[in-house]
Amino acid sequence: MTVDATAPAAERELLQACFEAARAHPFYRARYRDCRGIDDAPAIDKRDLLPALQAFSLRDEPRGVYLVRSGGSTQAPLIFPVDIAENHAQRAALAERLRAAGVFGPGTIALNVFGYSDLYRTAAILDDLLERCDATSLPLSAHAPYADMHAAAQRFAPTHVLGTPSKLALLAHHLAERDATLDIPQLVYGGEVLRAGTLALLRDVLGTRQVWSLYGGAESGIWAWSDATRRPGLFEALPGIVVEVLDADADGYGALAISNGYRRRFPLFRYRPGDVGRRVEIDGVRYLELRGRDGRSFHFDELAYDLDTVAALLEGADDWQLELRTDGGGRDCATVLLTHGDDALRARIAARLERLFRRSADAGAIAVRIVAPDALHLDPATAKTPAIVDLRR
Repeated sequence: MTVDATAPAAERELLQACFEAARAHPFYRARYRDCRGIDDAPAIDKRDLLPALQAFSLRDEPRGVYLVRSGGSTQAPLIFPVDIAENHAQRAALAERLRAAGVFGPGTIALNVFGYSDLYRTAAILDDLLERCDATSLPLSAHAPYADMHAAAQRFAPTHVLGTPSKLALLAHHLAERDATLDIPQLVYGGEVLRAGTLALLRDVLGTRQVWSLYGGAESGIWAWSDATRRPGLFEALPGIVVEVLDADADGYGALAISNGYRRRFPLFRYRPGDVGRRVEIDGVRYLELRGRDGRSFHFDELAYDLDTVAALLEGADDWQLELRTDGGGRDCATVLLTHGDDALRARIAARLERLFRRSADAGAIAVRIVAPDALHLDPATAKTPAIVDLRR
């Protein structure tokens, strides 16, 4: 591949340093052994790292590491090791930028309902960032009862609420069903797309006026932020992170590849997170403009999933389509439409999907239906049958 010739010289130098660290590391050594440099070094994704990460042993390490779990997009979840000091350095740099941007500050009181379970640490990461900004965290977590979230908001009058859009929507539905509202002026979200319908609900019920967004992942850490009220979809990137756009189309959009200059003990070079975006410059500032997932992945119930993972569970099915909806209570629902099969096949696939999504079919979140071929959705522009149809708003 060819490095973007318009990238600043400092970014190209940092990219080269990330490549050298990766080429010398056991995780990447075989992959990059024959590469001459960054111009011919291919990008990687979770599947490329899976064998090395599964073979990784803490007992072989001379000192402790920070472990973080990737989302649900592979059948075998990836556990990424990060050097503790390097992790702290990235957090400190990010906190400084967030404070300068006005996201958090000493007057911040944040109701934190991000998730924390099974090495999935978003809530704890935000607690750390808040403390580095001299802010106050109300760490409820996504697993707290909505009544507890409501009570904490009433008692402490938070200035911010933090969480994934799907979790915040569920909180808002809980309040709306009880004719209750809150007045929390600032909202910080990440991990999912914030749809217009969800934002309208949050404005009405939670009192949202200013919206901020954070971007990153388990593999790279959080490294970008957006004033989603003034510049929705445009993210500023943390210095020390290189963002490349691969195989860009005529409008400049392409698959993203991330290289993290903070990660040297366990390098991250040209990693594809599964998102599509482009680089734009406005008033002398370079932004990352996100467009969404790459068409082979999707978010469901706060986690990201690869379409290939779902396809592997549909062995025995012919033509099929995955339909994503939101129920009346704001919960994500997934339905697989099969054009052929019987009740036995339908039951097998439903059981596999329940395990993948950790949701019970009895709750109405997961369904498998056998339909006529003409019942599958068609893309109105291409007349093709897409594998994923996202009807959430």
